[in-house]
Amino acid sequence: MTSVSIYYIVYTLGVMKTMKQYALVIKQDDLSKHVANKIKHELKGIMEYDQENPDLVISVGGDGTMLMSIHQYLNQNVNFIGVHTGTLGFFTDYQKDEVFELVEAIKQDKYRITPRNLLEVKVKHEGKEDIYWALNEMRIDHDYTTQVIDIYINGELLEVFRGNGICVSTPSGSTAYNKSIGGAVIYPGVPLMQLTEVAGIQHNAYRSLGSSLILDADKIIKLVGHHFDHVYLGIDHLAYSIENVESIEVKIAKQTVNFIEYRQLSFIQRIRRAFINE
Repeated sequence: MTSVSIYYIVYTLGVMKTMKQYALVIKQDDLSKHVANKIKHELKGIMEYDQENPDLVISVGGDGTMLMSIHQYLNQNVNFIGVHTGTLGFFTDYQKDEVFELVEAIKQDKYRITPRNLLEVKVKHEGKEDIYWALNEMRIDHDYTTQVIDIYINGELLEVFRGNGICVSTPSGSTAYNKSIGGAVIYPGVPLMQLTEVAGIQHNAYRSLGSSLILDADKIIKLVGHHFDHVYLGIDHLAYSIENVESIEVKIAKQTVNFIEYRQLSFIQRIRRAFINE
């Protein structure tokens, strides 16, 4: 079955299913709280507010708030939509003054579902494994010590990297931290991941690829650090201090998260709105 036919089935089911409960995840500033209260007021009698078991999660804030929403409800079968009140709204479909448009769209109950791929990040250390999931990216970083990392692709050595760290991103995350360090922007829809170096050392003694490497869903990236001690593992907006790590494996997860679209806003429109339009 092609990706097009899978997408069509998801869209059709989306139109048929009626969502009854919703939850709000709110950026903690006065504007976002005000917009959230307006959404709550307008949805009375239309949907039931249920913070624990929602069908729909409405994120009120920016992209950071959406990432908080994703991780809060990661293990539940919910749909996500965003209202933009923050500084960057790449994931958000509605602006702060479009609450009535959102509510009217919810009442019409016609939408499509866009599944977004996650990364599965497996950290092996001290005889155990910790698993994390990321919508945007995972990062290995150290501010003041050069990292020496053996990078393997499906068990084959690609390079011995020396520099600040490594970022692996999804198409969703290609417009986030990955873009700021010179990675490519990837059009969503295909399960890909992008390996991008952070401040790699390049001279006549040490060299690495020096550009992003885009990999399909069959590939597993394995990172073996020469001293993974007191290094930070970034998972989207979260950061973990890791020690005594044997290796880190990254791949496209089987699990996805569902973004709901009540109106069409193309990826090109999102890029222009976020990065180009004044």
